[in-house]
Amino acid sequence: MKKLLIAISTVLLLLGCSSKQQTGLREALVEKFKDDQDLKDYKLDPEEIADCMLKEITANVPGFPGDPRRDKFFEAYARFVGVRSPSDAEKAITDYQELFGSAKKARAAANTITDHLMTCMGKAIEGGGGPLSQ
Repeated sequence: MKKLLIAISTVLLLLGCSSKQQTGLREALVEKFKDDQDLKDYKLDPEEIADCMLKEITANVPGFPGDPRRDKFFEAYARFVGVRSPSDAEKAITDYQELFGSAKKARAAANTITDHLMTCMGKAIEGGGGPLSQ
């Protein structure tokens, strides 16, 4: 019984650590969308879109919740979200190419941010701009 409690505590601790990187990614997404004209035009909540995108990205990140490698992926996605110029984007791709396996795979991962944004905006618009349902 004692071993079971230790195992459960360890899993919960690992899950809590992983959520810190997810929170950082969510904050980067909200910051990026605060002044997004498309979201304003459609009267979409940046936090709602960020939550949806976080869910989409989390579903595609390798590993399992609590896996320390996932933190690096969330860090990479937060960096991809925060790029401000083509040279900044290339630097981010270079910095995370080893994590993703190649520069091509890192670039593909960075491009999924746009895909997830379109998916989440579509869901929000279809839902009438209200809370995303899923």
